[in-house]
Amino acid sequence: MDVEDRLGANPDVLLRRDGFRLLSTRSAAIPIWRTVVRCRILKKSPVSTFTEFVLRAISVGVQRAEDVARFLNVPDRLVDAIIADLLFDRYLTVNTTADEAVLQLSPTGKTLVSTLVQERVIERTAAYLIDGLSGEPVSVKRDLVLTADDLDDNPRLVLNPDSDIDIDIGPDDTARFLGVDPVRPERESTLLSVLGVESTTKQYLAATALLFESETDPQDRYLRVCVDGRQDERIETLVRERGLLDSMRLTQRIDEDRRRVDRLLPGEVLEARAPDVLVEDALEELRRLAPVTIEGSDENALDARRSKIRTQLTAAPVRRLSVREAAEDTEVALLAAEQGVLISASRLWPAHRAEHFVTVVRQLLQAGCPITLETPPRQQLSKTDSATLDRLAGEFPDSGIEFSDTKPAHEASFIVIDQTSMTVFPGGPFAELATLSDRLGDDRPTIVRGSERVQAVIAAAHVAAPMARGRTAELSRGTRRQN
Repeated sequence: MDVEDRLGANPDVLLRRDGFRLLSTRSAAIPIWRTVVRCRILKKSPVSTFTEFVLRAISVGVQRAEDVARFLNVPDRLVDAIIADLLFDRYLTVNTTADEAVLQLSPTGKTLVSTLVQERVIERTAAYLIDGLSGEPVSVKRDLVLTADDLDDNPRLVLNPDSDIDIDIGPDDTARFLGVDPVRPERESTLLSVLGVESTTKQYLAATALLFESETDPQDRYLRVCVDGRQDERIETLVRERGLLDSMRLTQRIDEDRRRVDRLLPGEVLEARAPDVLVEDALEELRRLAPVTIEGSDENALDARRSKIRTQLTAAPVRRLSVREAAEDTEVALLAAEQGVLISASRLWPAHRAEHFVTVVRQLLQAGCPITLETPPRQQLSKTDSATLDRLAGEFPDSGIEFSDTKPAHEASFIVIDQTSMTVFPGGPFAELATLSDRLGDDRPTIVRGSERVQAVIAAAHVAAPMARGRTAELSRGTRRQN
């Protein structure tokens, strides 16, 4: 599921902020505690059919158990059991006269006959969700709650406070729970009092985090948190109040990402990079000129303006792609490759996107486009990346993909397409929304156009290991695609 799906029906509203540029988006998780609480509740339930018959019989003057059984034509033992329960719950009383003991409805019994709803106060346990940032009970849709195993299978950025909240709940906290639904609400029951906590289990609330940076002040950062496709300002306020932006080392991570890219770019390439503000302004104008029919507008003029802006963006020899551009721009360029593709990867794609990129690789190879996949030595790879390599080697034996384990020891990745276009990423390749799910930073890759500039970056990347490049310097050795 991509970020547009997670952000509901109108993601553009959430992916934009006036005066800011989007640096990163992440699948996130907010800690919540599943807390089993002992409670006193008022439980309401409809009376059973036979109980209703017994109550109505007594209400019309049938006063002895054996008479009730004959009146209703039911077994004595059934009537005796029902009457015993009604006496225990004080819906019936026994009026003893000189001759005999007769049954009568108590005041609560008369109310029960009129409503046929039985009320009783009981003690039992109920599970509530406690927000891990504020310590307050919250109501959460069940499909948004994640377990620790869910995070192991599909990692997310966890917005953890420095220390866990202290869950010490007693009768004085009852008011905090009155407007909150338990995990499995009981039908027709009312919370009367919270007595204490029996157990707690840490769980997580699925969310999406979007990191923005001011266009005028690089130190001004804004973290937007969305839950179930809607911005959650309550959580954003808690994140700021708890100082999570500082504890997450956002400034250092953003600087690290930028340095990873910049260290790969020679000075003349860095100097040719278009200013981010100009690129953002052009992209914003493109968004405003989206192909929507506007009454009285000149569609031809709009087309011409859109075309001019796209040409200007394409003509920039070096520029940062926006977060939203990165995946589509890279994939479109890949599928148009003819002479060859080099993927020099610090890390590979996330496990949940593996099938998609295997399909892209398959399309390239079927079209006759050779691929070099350059990774660090296997002992430096994660288990997931090693498994991905094994899968690729098994699916594409002797089919035009060359595996190399001599990637230089820089932290960035890059993809070279036909020697004329190159995209440099701060981490794993194929940057897309929420690819690196365990961190926030500046995900914007830099695109470099022009064979001389591309070769300059490749040479700089491999300067420490000039003899171990595979086909990285001469991608055109491969067979050209047949049209």
